[in-house]
Amino acid sequence: MNPILIPVLVGAAILTAGIGIWLVGFRRDRLAERLREIGGPRDDAGDMAEEILSGGRLPFWTKPIMLLSLLLPGHADSEVLRWELAGAGYRQRDMPRVFAGFRILMLAALAGAAWWAAQTFGLLRNEALVLTAVAAFLGFMSPWMILRVLQARRREEITLSLPDALDLMVICVEAGQGLNAALASVARESAGHAPATSEELRLVNLEMSAGVARVQALRNFANRTGIEDVRALVAVLVQSDRFGTSVAQALRVHAQSLRTRRRQRAEEAARKTPVKMVFPLVFCVFPALLVVILAPGIIELVRALKGVA
Repeated sequence: MNPILIPVLVGAAILTAGIGIWLVGFRRDRLAERLREIGGPRDDAGDMAEEILSGGRLPFWTKPIMLLSLLLPGHADSEVLRWELAGAGYRQRDMPRVFAGFRILMLAALAGAAWWAAQTFGLLRNEALVLTAVAAFLGFMSPWMILRVLQARRREEITLSLPDALDLMVICVEAGQGLNAALASVARESAGHAPATSEELRLVNLEMSAGVARVQALRNFANRTGIEDVRALVAVLVQSDRFGTSVAQALRVHAQSLRTRRRQRAEEAARKTPVKMVFPLVFCVFPALLVVILAPGIIELVRALKGVA
């Protein structure tokens, strides 16, 4: 058999299996939707709470990818992976399986593409194997790197918006609201400019409303985000709840410290700017300037030397 046909056949088999699973899942979704319509109207508040707690529904095209997670059973059922995905905003129940299946899919896709490219350009067998192994490793690790980037973006958004959210929470607490009501108010008001912070605070409030202890709900908030500022905030709230101190005063002091940290991080980033500008200047700007400035003189010098000769 021609080695080039191997990735083509594997891709065709995966596509065929995916189409079959999609058809079955699509029919089941249509049936469930029809049963919900027959059952009558649903509670909007309950639906919103369920959607926030579960992280929403996964698209239908992820169902075939879940089957590939059978090749990584320990990875798909990992609790650590579930917390990592929650840190990026993916809390769906089947999201670890989708993530594991996506890693297998990327591994097979890049490995097949690398092998096909090696056969097309006529590389030696050892070179083709090395190229395929490198591509497979990159495909297996690329979803994890993408997850890290999404986590960093979400953490940055929460870190920048947390002092403003605490200021609003102080106002709500001083106005007479409890901590649960203050969290709900801040989550509602922050939905427009800080959706990640609003979602996390609303999730904390829903967990406490569902019967989870306040301390555990706050610790889950810190574990999901993985941000030091959030861990410090959780520690302040837990101590205030344990010792009965003023929550408003503790939040005000902590909000001021977070605002100071945010200003210090901005100053640190500003001081790093000249160092980061060195490489673009040296490799991009300065060569262009040298060409523009010296090129006319070099041309005239060459012409003069030709005239002398």
